[in-house]
Amino acid sequence: MNAARGNNQYEGRATHVVQAGVVYGGVHGGGGVHPAPFPSVPRQLPRAATCFIDRSEGLAGLSAVATTANGVAMISGPAGVGKSALAVHWGHRERDRYPDGQLYTNLRGYDRLAPVEPEEVLHGFLSALGTPADQVPGSLDTMSALFRSLLDGKQVLLVADNAGSADQVRPLLPSAPGCFTIVTSRSRLGSLTAVDGAAPVPLRPLDTPHAVELFRRLSGDEDREGMTRLVRRCGRLPLTVRIAAQQAGSGTSLGELIEALDADGDRLESLSTSDEQSGVRTVFSWSYQQLAPAGARAFRLLALHAGPDFSVPTAAALIGLPEPETVRVLRGLVAVNMLEMAGPGRYAYHDLLRDYARERVAAEETPEARAQASRRELSYFLRMADAADRVLVPQRRHVPLEHRAEGEAAPFPGPEAALAWCDSELPSLVPAVDQAVELGLDDVAWKLPVALVYFLRLRRHDTHRRTLSDTAVRAARRLQDRWAETWSLICVAGAESDMGLHEDAMGHFTEALTISQAIGDSHWQANSIYNIAWTLRLMGRNAEALERQREALAIHRSNGDRRGESITRTEMGALNRALGRTAEAYEEYERALAGARATADLPTEAKSLHGLGDVCRTAGRHGEAIGWYEQAVDVRRRVGDLLGLARSLDRLAEEFTAVGRPAAAREPLAEALALLEALGNPMAERIRERLAADGHGTEPEDRPAEGP
Repeated sequence: MNAARGNNQYEGRATHVVQAGVVYGGVHGGGGVHPAPFPSVPRQLPRAATCFIDRSEGLAGLSAVATTANGVAMISGPAGVGKSALAVHWGHRERDRYPDGQLYTNLRGYDRLAPVEPEEVLHGFLSALGTPADQVPGSLDTMSALFRSLLDGKQVLLVADNAGSADQVRPLLPSAPGCFTIVTSRSRLGSLTAVDGAAPVPLRPLDTPHAVELFRRLSGDEDREGMTRLVRRCGRLPLTVRIAAQQAGSGTSLGELIEALDADGDRLESLSTSDEQSGVRTVFSWSYQQLAPAGARAFRLLALHAGPDFSVPTAAALIGLPEPETVRVLRGLVAVNMLEMAGPGRYAYHDLLRDYARERVAAEETPEARAQASRRELSYFLRMADAADRVLVPQRRHVPLEHRAEGEAAPFPGPEAALAWCDSELPSLVPAVDQAVELGLDDVAWKLPVALVYFLRLRRHDTHRRTLSDTAVRAARRLQDRWAETWSLICVAGAESDMGLHEDAMGHFTEALTISQAIGDSHWQANSIYNIAWTLRLMGRNAEALERQREALAIHRSNGDRRGESITRTEMGALNRALGRTAEAYEEYERALAGARATADLPTEAKSLHGLGDVCRTAGRHGEAIGWYEQAVDVRRRVGDLLGLARSLDRLAEEFTAVGRPAAAREPLAEALALLEALGNPMAERIRERLAADGHGTEPEDRPAEGP
């Protein structure tokens, strides 16, 4: 086959990311998208509280710590006292001090849910600072080091809200002198003060006059004596004072409110200090008892949600109502301060109200009703994760689910929407898998992680991917479903491979092969052998890897799997080239190309075209190499493989230079540089040096602002 020359045009816009290293469902790569570039200056602080009442001492304390180089302030105090409100209010007030941005995370240190791991927080921060998902390191230490490097020389405010321990916070601390970190916690986190130099900013309940003033502003009441009695019975906590004021504003008299508090000396157990006593549960009950039946039912059932916040569709699944009706119910709960907005289209409880809601759902709903609500939500999550997977990687095998009803619209119009859903729901999807295990829903507990595995790989959530896949393995074993066990083992091994744990990956891939042979599933046999060979190549054992790929190839051919055969041949081409077998490499790439085109597999077509260019380049056949690379550029541009496109453009520029056409090399090289800079890839520095050395370097302002 002769190389056909491409059109050598550099236009179009990338929309998909392809090429996964490990095969989980019978393919080597699949569709996806790179996220749109994040704003250069992150502004993540939540909305500031209305009617923020005098906290002059706390505000002054934060301002004092902020003047020190790389200061850390430790706001501590009881639940509901306003720690988060103080941090957020100060952050908004002092926004101009931090022109490079404000980062915020809720660490969930005091919650029924597991605390947020530092790796997850750093992943979000690195993304907010512009690090592409495929450039985020896999280990905590390297993520923390990269985070500190990105903040070097910058002035950024970081708010670590609701911390449970110093270890949860320490990896997040910047080292740049211009940065300032505010930590909030119910604990004083003494080791953060002793070891990391955090300055304590203790916060107490409001002074009685300030609590009365907050109540007056919110309720419009002017009875100072009655308000004083009321706020004292509320414990002078801003949260409970606000709820009491809402009740007073809705027509309940101060006398009635005080009488109710005096009659009920109980309180939520989470309020255990002397400053948090008296009638908190009663304050919550006022709003709860006035809810319409649908609102009360929603308030308590939503407490079954495993994540920190929830969307309208998630709430609709839990409470079993249509979305329009769910929206009305949620807005009603927000209006009476029983829920709060957590972002566009997302809702959450205050942590104390979540505790109260959990009490109510346990007391008022039967175990079967609670289980049915959770099953509805988990079923929704599974359907959506599967739908996202089918959009992101349509070529691969998908978890078996009931078919969508005829005529039902797909939930995602394209990869961007699918990724956006997965990103927003990930904090809920991870604990949802554990919830499925608790409820004995092992079918969900293995399918949900497997449906998420490509998204997790794309976003480099390697720790989540390994943990969830391991949960899937154990669920499949409880079901005695060896087919599901095989697939789940491959998912575990894929995560381990990406984390550099090649020996662990090899063990799990081998276990998957053993099971697939025992159950006589030739698809999983070929898949497992391919991945074993892939891992061998990563370990530098090329000759052995080639022999194993030949085994996988024979099975693919026996199965009539033309596409699997093509994918395997691309690996055989790469291995032959690494072993110096140029002719064999060229032949394998040619066969892979023919198979990819016959099965409309664009990612494998692009990889084959680039491989043919590499073989010709090695052999000194530069004219042919140019033709192959031009075609690879065209296909990779169409599928949106940005990193692959940059590599093909780089090689194309090298070949133009090799045949004495340095001027022709400038355009593809400049485009490759723009792409790599947008991706944050270290290859950019080498290409920048080549442009400068060839006399084609451009000043930063002359380069395209972003890639195509």
